[in-house]
Amino acid sequence: MSLSPVGGEATARSSSAVTAVASKGRATTTPLSRDPRQDMSAPAVKILAAAQRVLVAKGFAGLTLRAIARESGENSAMVQYYFGNKEGLVRAMIDSVFRDDQDAAAAVMSTVTSADRLPRFVDGLRTISSSRSFRVFFDVLPYALRNEGLRSRMARAYDWYRQIKLDWLRARDQASPSEQPALLGLAELMTAVVDGLAIQEAIDDGFDMRRPYAVLEFMLRRSLPDLLDAGALGGPSSK
Repeated sequence: MSLSPVGGEATARSSSAVTAVASKGRATTTPLSRDPRQDMSAPAVKILAAAQRVLVAKGFAGLTLRAIARESGENSAMVQYYFGNKEGLVRAMIDSVFRDDQDAAAAVMSTVTSADRLPRFVDGLRTISSSRSFRVFFDVLPYALRNEGLRSRMARAYDWYRQIKLDWLRARDQASPSEQPALLGLAELMTAVVDGLAIQEAIDDGFDMRRPYAVLEFMLRRSLPDLLDAGALGGPSSK
């Protein structure tokens, strides 16, 4: 099934826009910080969850409107009504797939003390790496890389992931301007760590993710104070 724009809907240009559902649960745009499922009708949320299960079980090729309708208990016309086509579903998955994991970890981080922030931060990363949501991500990514609309949407999702990690490390209003570049660089690096370790766990049943995250916590304890002191290190390099 080809990936084509949903019913003439324009691709969002703003870096803060993602798919959500507004009038009658149909797709529109909303700020990235908002979970798009909050504006979806109950059948639309049900269909989106079913689409994720189908993707995990059957891969991208098996993600058909008929299979989603069968898994959700809705008919194909309802799938099309809420999401338009396969690309509409993929956009909604990109916008929402990691929300539960990220939000749960963010809720924990919002209550920690300064002394507990670093170990909780690392534990939050480890929890996300082990999430089943990465199965959806791994199936979608190769197609998103070839599709300009999906690729830009994935880039916006990544920007949101990085900002969440930046908030976990230190509230942005508590960090000095000189520390901000270093913290952002660390958030970017940690996003790559989460993805890479999730891949290793996905392909190796015997992989113990606790080991690299224990090393990561040790390294951060030793190096983070120095990194913040040299905050300009995280900014653009001058050659």
